[in-house]
Amino acid sequence: MKFRTENDIDETGGNDRRNFLNALMAAALMGIGASETVNAQQTPNAGPPARSGGGALRQPLPAPFTGMDAAFAALTIRPGAPPSRPHTHSGFVLGYVIEGDYLFAINNEAPRVVHAGEIFYEPPGATHTTHASAKPDETVKLLAIVIGPQGAATTAPAR
Repeated sequence: MKFRTENDIDETGGNDRRNFLNALMAAALMGIGASETVNAQQTPNAGPPARSGGGALRQPLPAPFTGMDAAFAALTIRPGAPPSRPHTHSGFVLGYVIEGDYLFAINNEAPRVVHAGEIFYEPPGATHTTHASAKPDETVKLLAIVIGPQGAATTAPAR
């Protein structure tokens, strides 16, 4: 995936969502989003971050995304761990592989390997069908950010 440059941004002002998503991913990669020290000044009118019951750090989002939050979860897949069962998320997912080679697929598509330093995306409503280490003897660490309704459970079994 290509990161956008100044030349890719249109001049019409209709790129707020794209700018927001780029800024959110940049913040996550720099560790700002996962830090307990994030405060309301960084996201005006959104409130401070909070931990959800599942341990994810949640950041309420400001207008025009009022009513939504970003749930940040650091995940570790240990060597030999069984693959996860198919599941869905409450919104769309942005992911960044920190370490290892991640085997990833949605909607029963052919799995692909996402290497350390690469990102992946799950659209709203997708079923996450493959979630495992691409190498059975290698640990994978990744950051997953679910953007969805504020306070909603981030993961549910697939139907």
